[in-house]
Amino acid sequence: MTTLAPSALASLRASCDACFGTPAVWPLIQGAYSEPQRFYHTLAHLHELFAHLAPFRDEALWPAIELAVWGHDVVYATTLPAYADNEAHSAAWLLRTTQVHCTNAWLHAHASHLALAEQWIRATKAHKLPPECASDPAQKRAALLFLDADLAILAAPLERLIDYDRGIAQESAQDPDHPAEVFRAGRLQALKHLREHTPLFHTDEFASFDPLARANLDALIVRYESIHQ
Repeated sequence: MTTLAPSALASLRASCDACFGTPAVWPLIQGAYSEPQRFYHTLAHLHELFAHLAPFRDEALWPAIELAVWGHDVVYATTLPAYADNEAHSAAWLLRTTQVHCTNAWLHAHASHLALAEQWIRATKAHKLPPECASDPAQKRAALLFLDADLAILAAPLERLIDYDRGIAQESAQDPDHPAEVFRAGRLQALKHLREHTPLFHTDEFASFDPLARANLDALIVRYESIHQ
């Protein structure tokens, strides 16, 4: 698990307070992303996403991108059947939490951003562009930037990639070196499904990540295929 430095944690908190216009949301975010079953989907994951997306803060729909990042993994059950609904529950959490803690003026100013963020959070289930955004160039670009950043971990250096994959296993209460057969089969299916995405990254800014991400996926697939054989 990657642990955040105090300065990075303070930066996240300040950004959260500014995004939601209130300090009331940060404790909820921090608590959710610090749950004991999390090893990858943590505050460090949020920090990495915001680092990848930092060049795009001037995008017209940046507020929607930012809201989607904060909310996209806030609900993260690690066992079935709850795991299958993480994205829908996270999207609902974002809407519910802002209704409770944000001012009426904030809600009025960000109504359209919240609606987009909800769509994009749900889209992380399959990592495909929501059809509602396909006909609007600005929405399409913003949604794809968010989705590309969420997959950018696949193009990480080897040490970070291994840390990521071990974290995924640990979140399912697995020994990363000796996972159960059912987990191994499910992980293989998920990795191969991602490998079939063409392209993996849809924006010009993330397109250069594609070759390394595919090589990394191939390496993970080989690793899981070799276990128990």
